[in-house]
Amino acid sequence: MRFFFIISILFAFLLDCGSRFEKISPFSIPPQEFDLGNGVKAVFLPNELSFITSKGRILEFNLKDAFLSSAKGEQVVNYRKATFKIKDKILLECGSQTIESLGLESGALLLKGKLTGKNCETGYSIRFVSSANFGLDWKVEVSNPELNRTFIKFKSDELESIYGLGEQFSHLNLKGKKPFLFSEEQGVGRGDQPITWGAELLEGAGGNEYSTYTPIPFFLTSRNRAFFFENSSYSVFDFEEDSEIAIEFRERGLNVKSWKAASPKEILKLYTSHTGRFPNLPDWAYGTWLGIQGGKSVVLEKIEEAKKAGNPITALWIQDWVGQRKTVFGSQLWWKWFPDETRYPDFKNFVKELNQKNIQVLGYINPMLATEGPLFEEAVKNNYLVKDKEGKDYIVQTAGFPAGLLDLTNPKTRTWIKNIIKQNLIGNGLSGWMADFGEWLPTDAVLFSKESSEIYHNRYPVEWAKLNREAIQEAGKEGQIVFFTRAGYSYSNKYSTSFWAGDQMVSWGRHDGIVSSLIGILSGGMSGLSLNHSDIGGYTTIPSPIKDYFRSKELFLRWSELNVFTPVFRTHEGNRPAKNHQPYSDPDTIKEFARYGQIHLALKEYFKFLNKEASESGLPLLRPLYLSYPEDNNTRDLQNQFLLGEDLLVIPVLEKGEDTVKGYLPKGEWEHVWTGKTFQGGVWIEMEAPLGSPAIFLKKKGVWFEKLRSALSTFKKN
Repeated sequence: MRFFFIISILFAFLLDCGSRFEKISPFSIPPQEFDLGNGVKAVFLPNELSFITSKGRILEFNLKDAFLSSAKGEQVVNYRKATFKIKDKILLECGSQTIESLGLESGALLLKGKLTGKNCETGYSIRFVSSANFGLDWKVEVSNPELNRTFIKFKSDELESIYGLGEQFSHLNLKGKKPFLFSEEQGVGRGDQPITWGAELLEGAGGNEYSTYTPIPFFLTSRNRAFFFENSSYSVFDFEEDSEIAIEFRERGLNVKSWKAASPKEILKLYTSHTGRFPNLPDWAYGTWLGIQGGKSVVLEKIEEAKKAGNPITALWIQDWVGQRKTVFGSQLWWKWFPDETRYPDFKNFVKELNQKNIQVLGYINPMLATEGPLFEEAVKNNYLVKDKEGKDYIVQTAGFPAGLLDLTNPKTRTWIKNIIKQNLIGNGLSGWMADFGEWLPTDAVLFSKESSEIYHNRYPVEWAKLNREAIQEAGKEGQIVFFTRAGYSYSNKYSTSFWAGDQMVSWGRHDGIVSSLIGILSGGMSGLSLNHSDIGGYTTIPSPIKDYFRSKELFLRWSELNVFTPVFRTHEGNRPAKNHQPYSDPDTIKEFARYGQIHLALKEYFKFLNKEASESGLPLLRPLYLSYPEDNNTRDLQNQFLLGEDLLVIPVLEKGEDTVKGYLPKGEWEHVWTGKTFQGGVWIEMEAPLGSPAIFLKKKGVWFEKLRSALSTFKKN
């Protein structure tokens, strides 16, 4: 029955999302040109309104058909454990357009007209204003307050590649795709089978190729133009048609910033100068972060074991500092946000002693409270939790137990939870934490601010990150503490100190496994998330009668190889630690994982250089080849290899049982680290990449070539 329900919703959704743009009425406005300043001009012709800079065209509307429409809609939402199945029911639609006036007003180009349809009419205006660096800001206003849907389209072409929209885990180049943007659990499987089928059947939680924790309404294209929508509702970006880009937001009006530049790097610099950039990591962050649980004696034993093998452990990540419980999903935490003194006796002193050994301790927190314990009782008493329509605390069912969600629109809630962070995390000496979740706000929740939860939903994870950052700043610890988030939206790059890619399956999956973790990091990097990493080995572990998803030794080591080249080198035991291969599972793994940790630390100065560059320019540390070689058409769809900065290229092994890889080397000379062999760029290659010797290349004329060769050459296997 669930399958047929999903199919019916999808069919209805497709019907609703048919042609939103009907006819445009003839207009009598003569062709003319407008100088908007800052090197931007508008050209109005009978069939087109275009905006042109000295660097080329930034925006073009086809005037043969309507390019703007509006509607009144009502979302039907099926919510289960932060998986949202959303159908939009259109009640009124204004799909026909008129243009009644066009002219300069206070330096801006103002276009006015009407939108009409059956029982639907509204005036509209679009105000275009040039900005510095060949930018164009435009604002769409729809006068009828009853309408709460906005649709717009503009010209594209079949050769225009498209990147961004936050962390997209299945596709880097989005041309030909139709993503929706809504922060939610990414799903279990996301299309990889049979797990997606099973997760959908049992929990409705399979996800799909566009489900993501961190959607961001920003994209850049191979025409070196970019668009950022300052809207926060559920949205759909339709890139399926060769000749156009169509965009839907489920709110009234649009506020858009667009840029034109000489290169995608310049685009990212302009975008992040507006939205924010990540800070520099503290010096300790470049060693191995050992993620283990089990209490004081267990973690100390594992640390000592790793250090004896030569692993440069600089951080202990103990998410169970608050205690651990067993649920049907596996090992879960007590969401009570103070130390479990049974597991970690004299916790504050435990942290201090590890700090004295140059090991920082990190914990875990999220914006929910399990429905038990003193903090939950205090939150209920003071109305700190999100409410339902009846005015009661909105209790959501998580993976194993119920919990209440903090209302971040309430200033008193924010002050309260910040004080908890300052007292119970920072006050106990923690140097960082996983600031988990943020995507769980139900769309029918009632907020303290009276804002629509449909509109606020995507902003919630950003506010959660902002709150964590404020707590650090108020404690006087800016630059010393690192928290890492998985959920986000616009401006996350302004507040988070680092990202991680969330809960991938412990698998080789294309849509939800090691492959997707890399694609997510690369697409996020093209959206301003410059500092990112993933759980080494993945997280989601599931026993199944059809197929068990347990982490193998090979997967753990290959994932470790991959994450050597991410700024944070951190393990996670997963939700079923006993079923997964771990960094401590056998002597061979302990030894090999220590070697990977040493390689990562050997890259410390390069990471610090790239982190500083990211904090000043917004460029990501891990880069798709397109970002650095946009003129090379071979780079446009490459999503299974990457550059670390400009001078180190990685072609990771992402398939089970493989010991060779195929990849592309861009122009220039590239030296293979392990053999010293030089390759001329512009070619596809196949290389041996046995376990422990990943296919990595150094740019021979790169600024960092000699330093990187010196740092890596000592790790060559005999």
